[in-house]
Amino acid sequence: MLRLAMLKYFPITCLFLVALPAFSQVNSITFTSTTISPPVDLIPNTALPNTLIGKVNIKSDNANGFMVNAKSTNGGALKRSSGELIDYTVNYNGIEQGQLTTTDKTVENVSTLITSCASETGCDRNIQIAISQFAISAKPAGSYADQLTFTLVAK
Repeated sequence: MLRLAMLKYFPITCLFLVALPAFSQVNSITFTSTTISPPVDLIPNTALPNTLIGKVNIKSDNANGFMVNAKSTNGGALKRSSGELIDYTVNYNGIEQGQLTTTDKTVENVSTLITSCASETGCDRNIQIAISQFAISAKPAGSYADQLTFTLVAK
């Protein structure tokens, strides 16, 4: 008697899971104020040329680049406690930006990795302000201030 054996094949599927370390992207921005001592005295009828007020340090290792936005609490004006305003302009990393507003303005927009910004120390951008002669005239003496906000946006 002849017996035929039927063989059945069952496929075996193996699933291998491998854990990879999480890739942590570096994105940070820091503003460091320049100590101006004594405070800058504004002279009536005399413009204040570009004056360094601080540096923005950017750390970004994003291959697609980043954007830096800036805005002013007082809409690009130094404000005295009693309300008087002195308009000023901002120069970001050597590029004139004009008078900032209370909404974000893109002051830097890069679409590739900047090696110096991806390093541990990051890259610095100088922040300067200038005030026209007209903006200073007929303003009362006192302390004037504004707050600038810089935001780093990874692409």
